[in-house]
This record gives sequence, C-alpha cells and structure tokens, in this order.
Amino acid sequence: MSKPEFRNDDKFQRLKHRDWLREKQPHGDQGYVVEDLDLVLRVYSGKYGTDSKGCFMLCELKFYPYAPGYAQRKTFGLMDELLKAADPDGKRYIGYFLIQYDDEDWDLSCFWVNGISMEQDEFLRFTSFDPDILNHIPPYQFR
Repeated sequence: MSKPEFRNDDKFQRLKHRDWLREKQPHGDQGYVVEDLDLVLRVYSGKYGTDSKGCFMLCELKFYPYAPGYAQRKTFGLMDELLKAADPDGKRYIGYFLIQYDDEDWDLSCFWVNGISMEQDEFLRFTSFDPDILNHIPPYQFR
C-alpha cells in the first residue's frame, strides 16, 4: 500500500510527528485516523461570566477556502457529539468552530467563522467569547 498523499504543502503545515504516525500505523481505509485539533480556547472568571472552570470551544483553522475533510468531519463530529451530550445546557462546551483565513499574516487577513465573514475586530471579539458575536454564530454543524 502506498503512503498517504499530502496535497497543498504550500497551504498546510506538515508536522513530523503526525506524518510519522501516518507512516507507521494503518491507513484510513484500514480504520486508523490521525488528526490534530488546532485550537482550544477557554475563558474563566467573573470577567467572562463563568466560574473558575470556565467554558471552552474547539476550533479548526483552515486557509480559505479549504474546509475539513471527511476524516476530520467524522473525528471532530464524534468529539462534538460527545461533548454536547456531556454538557447538554452548553454551560462548559460552547461548540466547534471552523476558522478560515486568507493570509498567513493575521494582521492582514480576513476571517470567516463557520462561513460568516468578519473583520479583525469582530474576530477578536469572537475569540474573546463576546456574547454579542457568539449569539450570531452558531457552532459548526456536522452532517
């Protein structure tokens, strides 16, 4: 069987440890998946309206217009399903969000969160868990 093919080297970071596992372990068509999650954002304290444990969101970063592939949707969808079941009121787990950007220099980039375009100031408010922004961006829907 051939090695997994990696496309778009110019847009995606190659991680040696992930590639090593992919080469040494069975491939996806044999039931083994290696993925990495890009961001876990967590806030806590009265400043954010939470206790000392706080709340969190999972975020996947993709260079625009790329989106999660089949294996990522299955893997992160499973995580999302389990976290929602463990926290049905959404007190701790805010959800999974796809963050897309169009420039490696985020000072120059435009952003999309779950397909919703936003300027840098809005994006910073989103990553600060601003309820005015979060209330208008539903978590990513896995199909």
